[in-house]
Amino acid sequence: MVKCSKIPIFPIFLLDIILVNLSFLVALLIWFGFALNKHNIDPYLSLFPWISILAGFTFSMFDLYSNWIRKSIQDLISSIILSIVTLLLLTMALIIIDQGYAFPRSVIIIGAILQFISISLSRSVIWLLNKRAFGSQRVLIIIQDFKEFPILAEKIFQHTKGWFTIGGFLTANNLLLSELESSFKDIDVVLISTNIPNKNEIVNLCIKFGKEILIVPQLSDLILLRSEPQQVDDVLVLSIRPYDLNLRQLFFKRLFDIIAALVLLAVFSPIIITLFMAIPLSSKGPALFKQERLGKNMDKYLIYKFRSMNHNAEERCGPILATHRDPRITKIGRFIRATRLDELPQLYNVLNGEMSLVGPRPERLYFVSQFEQTVPHYSYRMSIKPGITGLAQVMGRYSTTVEDKLRLDMMYMYSYSFALDLKILFQTVGVVLKREQAAGVMDCSVMNDLIFRKVGS
Repeated sequence: MVKCSKIPIFPIFLLDIILVNLSFLVALLIWFGFALNKHNIDPYLSLFPWISILAGFTFSMFDLYSNWIRKSIQDLISSIILSIVTLLLLTMALIIIDQGYAFPRSVIIIGAILQFISISLSRSVIWLLNKRAFGSQRVLIIIQDFKEFPILAEKIFQHTKGWFTIGGFLTANNLLLSELESSFKDIDVVLISTNIPNKNEIVNLCIKFGKEILIVPQLSDLILLRSEPQQVDDVLVLSIRPYDLNLRQLFFKRLFDIIAALVLLAVFSPIIITLFMAIPLSSKGPALFKQERLGKNMDKYLIYKFRSMNHNAEERCGPILATHRDPRITKIGRFIRATRLDELPQLYNVLNGEMSLVGPRPERLYFVSQFEQTVPHYSYRMSIKPGITGLAQVMGRYSTTVEDKLRLDMMYMYSYSFALDLKILFQTVGVVLKREQAAGVMDCSVMNDLIFRKVGS
């Protein structure tokens, strides 16, 4: 029988809403004591529905209702912190708009502290109980050939500790289903790599024996996300139209880009001015760095960033991706790259219509030419405007492989919605606080050495 760690969303959502509002009520009692009267509680009661809606919206934006169980406890707590802080700011704004200054700010702050404590405790208990019941799942990795094993093994080792262990691996070349079936005895999960020739038979066998299946999708599989079920006579077909956003989506995406870019420029103007002065003082060269990138439909444009490397860093080595502890990066450059402040000048590119706030990251022609030879369908990501941030930046790292980033970019394209854009923007705040996601590409020999040491242990 399959071991399942999936938790229904509604009970968790209901518990969160109860804890959010209960925290406010306790905060009112702490602030006013038992002298709490109708005048004190009426402003809160009038805002109760709106606070509940804002709580549900904020928590969903930080992925506290989708796939949160297998995250690390640190990621869970950081998501809760970001959610509570965002809810605090939204609640204060709501109170100012609706009630003026009749509702004490101290109650909101006390309530936020109580919300963090209660929600963190409840989620941690649920997380720990699920980890105890459904953790330590043994994963059978099915790969096309052995050279893929270090790559997928690395992903298992880097995932949250305690959820997965490697139970073995099989190569798909000449794989007998009887051999696979005999491997199921001590296996909970089957991880299937791309380009497996007999994938359908493997999936059917996993279903028959009640094993959870994790499939690394082929790029063509992601296109099905945009498909529409139709009938041709009595035959079910999936209709896939050429990719493009409709006029309504394009209009609202562009309108949001302009408004949000102007707001962000106003908010970050003190930091922008400071960096304009600090970067030339800290290292030789201008504050701004401009470079030709490819945008929608592979149109060329100049991207603007705050300079984080030595001036003319590529004169000797030529175009190469930034590596882990890259010596070309300046001291102030390490900080602005880790905090993504180097990307702020791209708000001009957004206002100019060359970029969007959310979309696949733009790339240089030099690298695109190389990627197109090794990664099929790489040019698909050029079907929409590039973005300052994107799904690949939220879910991946700087060092995530080109093919894995392409999967995430295509996932974004083929499941696009305005809500998804908002979620990515909210979660970008969390990414900025995680310095490891800005780390450069690790040398392949170092990575392989680390993996085989872990396998050997």
